[in-house]
Amino acid sequence: TYPDQPAMAAPACPGGTCELFGVFGILVQMLIGAWCLLTLFVLWQCETPRRPLFTWLGDMSKQLVGAGYGHFLNIFVALLFGMELEGAASNNQCVWYLVGFLSDIVFCTFLCWAANKALRPVISRRCGIDIGDYEGTAQSDGQMSVQPWVMWCLQTGIWLGIMTAVKAVVSICVYIAQEPLYSGLASAFHATGMCHHQRAQLLVSVVLVPIVGDAFQFAVQDSFLKNTGASTMAVKEGEEPRAMQSLVQ
Repeated sequence: TYPDQPAMAAPACPGGTCELFGVFGILVQMLIGAWCLLTLFVLWQCETPRRPLFTWLGDMSKQLVGAGYGHFLNIFVALLFGMELEGAASNNQCVWYLVGFLSDIVFCTFLCWAANKALRPVISRRCGIDIGDYEGTAQSDGQMSVQPWVMWCLQTGIWLGIMTAVKAVVSICVYIAQEPLYSGLASAFHATGMCHHQRAQLLVSVVLVPIVGDAFQFAVQDSFLKNTGASTMAVKEGEEPRAMQSLVQ
């Protein structure tokens, strides 16, 4: 023992009560994946004019890949912070996952919008890639035509690169402000009686809060990841998108 060392203050919510990779944890994460898909479908059905099916599938799958990647980053940060930061006083993975998720909603969404807005004209001018256009209309100035699936892969890669850079910046900020962020959310868990209740913490962190947060984030991201120009307007009756024609030929 070390009598001269001050005793560590009791954590607001003991860690080790929320394993994100258990059977129950994987199940609720699959439910969130289904909710993400439903959210994107409802957004598409409600928009006017409605994007052609092929264009929406490209936008939807790009968002789903991004959501899955972001979910992986949040879990990675949650596990990293839960094991390495502040010792046993702040190693609750659910609290760290919620910190990462809320930072995504509040900070990452805005920064990704700003980065996309700044980079979009540069990418279009230098690379001939118009975000949300998978049919190569940006290649009509004599440049080499690109297959729709290649265009989708390029745009998805750009989106994941933006997400990674933004997440790195936000994670550094979260690291700097780890004590007030963790303590605040852990205190909320303690006040609502969820400490020592693994499934309750998991449901709140990975299901209930994301139900609202994901819907908001997907709506905002869909507004700037899709192409709002003429190439994404509803096709005329009986007219098939060129990209779809190339797939069936």
